[in-house]
Amino acid sequence: MEKDGSSTRIPLCFLLLLLLSQLVSAAVEDGLLNNGDFETAPAGGFASAAVGEAATSIPGWTINGTVELITSGQHQGAMILIVPQGEHAARLGNDAEIAQSVELERGSEYAVTFSAARTCAQLEALTVSMNDASQSVDLQTLYSIEGWDAYAWAFKAAAEEGRLAFKNPGMEDDPTCGPIIDNIAIKKLFTPDRPEDNQVANGDFEEGPWMFPNATLGVLLPTNLDETTSSVPGWTVEDNRAVRYVDADHFAVPQGKRAIELLSGKEGIISQMVETTPERQYNLTFMLGSAGDSCQSPMAVTAFAGDQTQNFHYSPTGNATHQLANLTFTAHAIRTRVAFYSVYYNTRSVDRSSLCGPVIDDVRVGEVSGSNGPRGGVSGPAHILLALLVTIALVFA
Repeated sequence: MEKDGSSTRIPLCFLLLLLLSQLVSAAVEDGLLNNGDFETAPAGGFASAAVGEAATSIPGWTINGTVELITSGQHQGAMILIVPQGEHAARLGNDAEIAQSVELERGSEYAVTFSAARTCAQLEALTVSMNDASQSVDLQTLYSIEGWDAYAWAFKAAAEEGRLAFKNPGMEDDPTCGPIIDNIAIKKLFTPDRPEDNQVANGDFEEGPWMFPNATLGVLLPTNLDETTSSVPGWTVEDNRAVRYVDADHFAVPQGKRAIELLSGKEGIISQMVETTPERQYNLTFMLGSAGDSCQSPMAVTAFAGDQTQNFHYSPTGNATHQLANLTFTAHAIRTRVAFYSVYYNTRSVDRSSLCGPVIDDVRVGEVSGSNGPRGGVSGPAHILLALLVTIALVFA
């Protein structure tokens, strides 16, 4: 019996579609990058610590300049080099760079999480980049007594393949100085849908960068004034210091699994622009709490909403670890800035060195009941005209 040729073509088409779907889904998965912890031994083993410009010197990575694989407990003179996690990390010498190619989804946003420590130079910095997007991370401020911190940086994929690079921009007199990097991971970001009764996007901070299950220091969010690309979608970090992204596995979180710990007083501000209707009243509410990391009192937050400012002191009652704060304001534009920073410069009582501060969570902006009509006696046709003008402004904002 002669077989129908179409019966063989259908499985072939199916296999082709399956192959294409595999290629499309080949974008990098959330989590640790290929040898992102530098625990995979080079061809010659870890004994040959110092490596030069050789594409295969460190598995999974290409390097430019002098890069050294260091081992936990390794000495440099009287100094013990810091390895953030595991047994090995990479140190970048003067003007040295380490890079890896990753598959991406064009147009999607990603956050890169990495651990970094400085060695002997006070003003060490690290430049992280993805193709044409880049940011310099200042390592001068040490937020933890552990000697290292975890950071997050976000970018929008402009192509389906990207080159993630870390570079030491410094040129020190001592070429053995240079930042140490470890635990490099990536996560695709999604902007959560905004609730109907809340003008704040990602107000519960549940969407954010990759966090390692065994990392107890949280993730620092350095200054990032690009509100459209943030490692915590919807939010920007202002001024010259970081805020900390914390998780419920290692910190006290008022709600859900994630929150923001405010560090460095007025130098660490987190903010968001929210849509509002001019001359209407709104309530800005948020949960204020302690991270449970032995942060010394007093703790307080300064909250901003448009031209309104108020300090809220953390003073829980009973066994509570958080409290509700509320600020009422009148909007004067179609977009209103809400922002928060810590009033004080707090440190942990257990070491008096690690920076800490109050935690904020569940940020909401909602219209006050009964303020639906514009003020100033505007009604009828004028009311309709004003609503139309506001709608047009929102479209073209």
